Amino acid sequence: MHGKTLRDHIRLRKSLYRISERLGNPIASDFTSKDFAHYREQRSIEVTTTTINREHAYLRAMFNELERLGVIEFENPLSKIRQFKEREKELRYLDHDEIARLLGSCQTVSNRSLVFIVKTCLATGARWGEAESLKPSQIKNNQITFLNTKSSKNRTVPINQTLYDELTALESISEERMFLNSLSAFRKAVSEANIDLPKGQMTHVLRHTFASHYVMSGGNIVKLRDVLGHSEITTTMRYAHLAPEHLEETLMLNPLNQHQKPTDS
Repeated sequence: MHGKTLRDHIRLRKSLYRISERLGNPIASDFTSKDFAHYREQRSIEVTTTTINREHAYLRAMFNELERLGVIEFENPLSKIRQFKEREKELRYLDHDEIARLLGSCQTVSNRSLVFIVKTCLATGARWGEAESLKPSQIKNNQITFLNTKSSKNRTVPINQTLYDELTALESISEERMFLNSLSAFRKAVSEANIDLPKGQMTHVLRHTFASHYVMSGGNIVKLRDVLGHSEITTTMRYAHLAPEHLEETLMLNPLNQHQKPTDS
């Protein structure tokens, strides 16, 4: 793959090396769809469907790029293999009581940056890494501009005066970074707040919480997509079922409710 053009090329290259080693370092021209089908069958014993699909995507993209660059002349061996279907994950979000407990727990942890990172995520829907890596220059005029995002597009989100004052009054650890690394402190705060989270959602729960409360309060799905920085509206639509009008229609239009309506005498 033309890795040098990718922001996370080092991580991706390491992943491809590990996949190749697990495959037995095959010759690319000899590698077949059957080889990969056998590999992922064995791999499914150890890892999740999501991980297998990610590895599938990495390899397929690598062969596509090699073909595009003219490095290989044979067909991509993974082009006709479909990815496994994945079960839709539970999108856990915090209720108001849990938010209060979490913020209180963050205040007791020795890490001075933690509570401000959590507040930033809850106020903007930022990914953990986006918030944790903020520079002072990204906070201006009651707005936060997120750079180096997953979608590679900058986005600006407004914040209220209270949070703006707290962040601008905070002493940054350097000109290039406002906050300390705080992930381990966050895990501790979640545990002390007695909040139970699904596997893999330790930090993403803050983003889910923002999006869920946004929709439940009547927020527009299309605008939410822009705030979250989703490339596809289908990703944002995961939250649509929480919209008040959706819940009201479900209540009013279900057949049992209609059956139980009193009839005119």
